[in-house]
Amino acid sequence: MIEIIPAIDLMDGQCVRLSQGKYNQKTVYSNQPALVAKAFENQGYKRLHLVDLDGAKSGKPKNLNVLNDICATTKLTVDYSGGIRTEAQIKTVIDAGTDFIGIGSLAIKEPDTLKKIIQQFGAEKFIIASDVLNNKVYINGWLKETNTGIFDLISAYSKLGVNKFMCTDISRDGMLQGVNIDFYKSLKEKFNDKYIIASGGVSAKKDIYQLEEAGVDAVIVGKAFYEDIIPVENLTLKQC
Repeated sequence: MIEIIPAIDLMDGQCVRLSQGKYNQKTVYSNQPALVAKAFENQGYKRLHLVDLDGAKSGKPKNLNVLNDICATTKLTVDYSGGIRTEAQIKTVIDAGTDFIGIGSLAIKEPDTLKKIIQQFGAEKFIIASDVLNNKVYINGWLKETNTGIFDLISAYSKLGVNKFMCTDISRDGMLQGVNIDFYKSLKEKFNDKYIIASGGVSAKKDIYQLEEAGVDAVIVGKAFYEDIIPVENLTLKQC
């Protein structure tokens, strides 16, 4: 059964959502993200996807206080990403209680550094988080296109023992236009033994059905929850 993971995106300590990764197109949903996380936990969710958008843009985590609050007040399994670049930062987020660390820009810009970090902390701690448009990976909070293809990226880090990969389709993210099933199906066909997390565009329960049928292991749900398009209460695949 596919795992459904609620998302909280952070800017200035607030729970927000962007449209297609554009920082000037944000909607603020709450000034108390820790309470939002607690609400997800109360509805039976076990895991949370936490994104520090300020950190992704600046290259340094900026919302660690929110991470601390969430880890201290819930039992959610938390993956945290955004601006993580150094061993010290990784140690800080681990000490705060995060279970998995999402790495994006560093995987492209400094692969040798990341290789050493993975060896030090263990590959099981990391999720390679890729923001993708037309199969090309973007970095710095969706702001900069790279020459790296998503398939090459997954292949490279699979060889280092990483098993979890989150792929956000920028063209669909925050748009509520449905998921790019063909894209995620192609990932699972090539990397069937990897834990693939889909992100971007979930607009209805049928999207979750289709991802499950495509073999995708988990799906991030954000705006569809906040806009009450998909009910947050006790959502499981069996209830879709």
